[in-house]
Amino acid sequence: MKLLMFLITNFWFRPEERGNAEGTSFDEALLAWIQSEMHDEADRTGIIRKLVKNIRWLAKKHETSRIILHSFAHLSDSKSTPEFADDIIKETAERLRDREYDVHIVPFGAFHEFKMHVKGPSLAKVFKSF
Repeated sequence: MKLLMFLITNFWFRPEERGNAEGTSFDEALLAWIQSEMHDEADRTGIIRKLVKNIRWLAKKHETSRIILHSFAHLSDSKSTPEFADDIIKETAERLRDREYDVHIVPFGAFHEFKMHVKGPSLAKVFKSF
């Protein structure tokens, strides 16, 4: 599992197909880029637990309750099946929502154009590999 998190001032995305010409925008949130790898499929429960724990840790550090989850299959050469990657993100979102987080998921399986403004402190950018 690869997890790259950013504390953002603004994040905007639009599907490459441009079905929504205006795109979608979020302000003041924690943006988590998630790549599930082949070996993660053998430890689904452990992977979800670690994802939730790491995301909650950084959200608490920055006192934010808004979280954006984005599947991003470019953090490693190893990739899980698309179905597994999508399910992991959905279940992570569900567990975070159960803990009162405002969670949004960037739609899975599409290419997106995006812009983001990341804050400057050192903990505004965190990478985890597990």
